[in-house]
Amino acid sequence: MKLRALFIFLLLSACIFCVSCRQEELLIYSQQERINIPPEDDPDVVGFYVLNSGVRGNNEATLDYFDYTTSIYHRNIFTERNADALPNLGDYGTDLTVAGDKLYVTLSGSHRLEIFDVERTQRLATIPINNPRRVLVLDDYIYVTSYLKRKEQKYGELPLGELVRIKISDLTDIQKVTLGCQPDFMIPFVAENASTGGEKENLLLVANNGEYNSPAFDNRISVVNLDNFVQTSYIHTGTSPRCLAVFRRYLYVETGGNHKNEPPQLCILRDKTNLNTFTSESVRDLPSLYFSQMDDTLFMIKGRKNLFGEVSRRDFIKYSMKADDVVARFITDGTEVQIESPTSVTVHPTTHEIFITDARRGSSSGLLYCYSPDGIQKWKVKTGIAPCRVAFVKK
Repeated sequence: MKLRALFIFLLLSACIFCVSCRQEELLIYSQQERINIPPEDDPDVVGFYVLNSGVRGNNEATLDYFDYTTSIYHRNIFTERNADALPNLGDYGTDLTVAGDKLYVTLSGSHRLEIFDVERTQRLATIPINNPRRVLVLDDYIYVTSYLKRKEQKYGELPLGELVRIKISDLTDIQKVTLGCQPDFMIPFVAENASTGGEKENLLLVANNGEYNSPAFDNRISVVNLDNFVQTSYIHTGTSPRCLAVFRRYLYVETGGNHKNEPPQLCILRDKTNLNTFTSESVRDLPSLYFSQMDDTLFMIKGRKNLFGEVSRRDFIKYSMKADDVVARFITDGTEVQIESPTSVTVHPTTHEIFITDARRGSSSGLLYCYSPDGIQKWKVKTGIAPCRVAFVKK
């Protein structure tokens, strides 16, 4: 009898212990790795976030963070700082940006825009948006490109997309304008309208690439007037426009081609003071997977994909828009052979260090590479699954 009573007592004690520790057991801490560089005392850029998209449908998107003041890289910092949320950020992250004291993240598979406090990485708001792609913050608004739901389109019609505008001070103030087929990358542009005596117009140029509508890709860039939030016209360019850059009165468009008779290329268009006369200036044989603009230079991951998504003829080059030519390679130490599947390149705004995300096999941990401005690899670190974007946090 005494043994039975003792057994019951121990069992109840164990149950009480498990209940009391349940909340603690559910906490998931970020993995931390110290990078072999000295911490900075008072940097202008205090750190940066890395968005890991994960495999589509597997709910594996995560956020990493590197802190320049401690030289520590935090993997999956979202879960640690949002204990009441799901273990991961969501499904298939596509973009992130930092503006002021907020961090904005789009999750295409989860159909939402997430807004975080940039310092604490704590969720502030969630806004439902169907298949969001890119996010941009301008003045008092958040702009998100979005693919429409298939049930909203008629059979045989080109699937169109939307530009969603959200007022920062009132997240319930949401406007939408219909664009072309599957809009993605966007960039602001100030045009001088010749018909109104040179009056300036604040525009947003949005690339409609139609990436999931093969072989009927789109070949248009939507022109949206931000003053009255209407689409005013299209700019016709090569097939499947992707990345955009503006330098002086020129628009640079990286197109993906159609995998058949039209290869990927860099299209250069010139503005003749009236956007309706935006004309093709030249086409360069510079196929790229992604590029990032820093002043008058495009940092390009040169290469092209075949029908199976395999990348051939990779290179890492700097293209000067001022000189209209390739001026150098931005990896100079031969370590580019380590990079298996580059997804983005980002340049530090003050040190001009170069960061490259590498998805590698796409279903396991990726890598982030840091290069000096002269192309020497400084360090690399393991990330989450399929890293795709980097966003810097200023002091």
